[in-house]
Amino acid sequence: MPRVSQEHSEARRQQILVGARRCFSTNGFHATSMQDLLNEIGLSAGAFYRYFPGKEELIRTIATEALEEVTDRLAGHLQQHDAPLSELLASLPTAPISALHDPDLARLIIQVWAEAMRDDELSVVVRAGLDRLTALLEAELTLRRERGELPADADPAACARVVLAALQGFLLQRAAFRADEPELFAAGFSVMFRA
Repeated sequence: MPRVSQEHSEARRQQILVGARRCFSTNGFHATSMQDLLNEIGLSAGAFYRYFPGKEELIRTIATEALEEVTDRLAGHLQQHDAPLSELLASLPTAPISALHDPDLARLIIQVWAEAMRDDELSVVVRAGLDRLTALLEAELTLRRERGELPADADPAACARVVLAALQGFLLQRAAFRADEPELFAAGFSVMFRA
């Protein structure tokens, strides 16, 4: 049997991930059967199992990649903004982070959070992703405290958790309740941490 090139293998893996994201975003993890996945991605079960041992590993991979993308985009956004803290925070709801603007990805991330409550291995993946996001925000807020943009006694770790929780709430309200109010969140963020 001829060997499959690395490029072909990666393209097939991406085909599986894209199709699975579509299925999971529309129907959820548990309502999506393996047959639904196979029909969506256009592969046989044997071809699928060459890339993923099962649906759970596929879900963990999707979660990992989604959280890495959010972390990378947030890091880029923070690096590009040297504006005052209130302006930086106000920019977060409209930052170029696809999870904040892509309803399918937002629904998928919310399902990942819910699934993490029952899947210990997925919970570890989600926790690691949230820890990376918190660390990014904490580093930025520590720098801002040193510049005098936060009170000297402000705890950057606590503030980072609050900012992350607000972003999670924004994502949830947008995806689950169709509340498309980035301006409202931006206004709230702009006054949250005035020195």
